[in-house]
Amino acid sequence: MSAIQLLKYVRSFVDGRVRIRHPALRHEAVVRLAREKMSAIAGVQSVEGNSVSGSILITYDSKTIPRERLFAIGEAWARYLDAVNKGQESPVPHF
Repeated sequence: MSAIQLLKYVRSFVDGRVRIRHPALRHEAVVRLAREKMSAIAGVQSVEGNSVSGSILITYDSKTIPRERLFAIGEAWARYLDAVNKGQESPVPHF
């Protein structure tokens, strides 16, 4: 998946803060899982999800997580969310 494909899910992005919208995030269980796994990443400060809007807001330390790593994390999660949205099995991203 290229960064261009990933960007279709990014609704806002500034260093330290990114909001993602994806149809799979309309499932509360997916939001809980994303919150749990992303919160465990070193440098992530908070993860707020909203299953009604299908979005997640991630705040992070941009000095701890360089942009390249952030894109790699985002691409892995986009692949996972796309699979979930299609009803396919997919391993949960771990970082």
